[in-house]
Amino acid sequence: MFPITEQHIDFVVRDLDANGIKTPDLQQNLLDHICILAERDLAEGDDFYGYYRLVISSFYKEELAEIEAETRFLLRHRRPWLLLSRAQFLCGLFVILVGPFIAFGLLWLIRMGRLPLQVWGGTLIFMQFPFLVWLVIALTPERYDPLLPKGSKVLLGWRPFISIL
Repeated sequence: MFPITEQHIDFVVRDLDANGIKTPDLQQNLLDHICILAERDLAEGDDFYGYYRLVISSFYKEELAEIEAETRFLLRHRRPWLLLSRAQFLCGLFVILVGPFIAFGLLWLIRMGRLPLQVWGGTLIFMQFPFLVWLVIALTPERYDPLLPKGSKVLLGWRPFISIL
């Protein structure tokens, strides 16, 4: 088990603060995680500072301040209406955008027993734009910085109504 010293703790707190982690509770939680990992993985006499650089880089994608920004975001939006995965959001969006057109055609078919070409054609024409909007949102490749990246979550709340995490 590796002994964590006050110098190690001071170094970690200063580094977290310098890299954009300003929230005291978040600093303490990250410090706690880092110390636990170091005590578990390092043997006495190992290089704490090298290990710290290796471990801290696994906490973020681009920079450490991402964690601070996400924490502040989640603290501001304590009571979301709904947190959806990307697939759930796309299914709901499809139902909202394209569903009324399909429902109109089905209701006409049920009531009249047949679907005239005018109704079928109008439904297909007016359904194209919402369907194309849905396709662009759903199928934009990662290299073009999509509106809804793969692996993202969609938070439906009050202010703002839709937030992408």
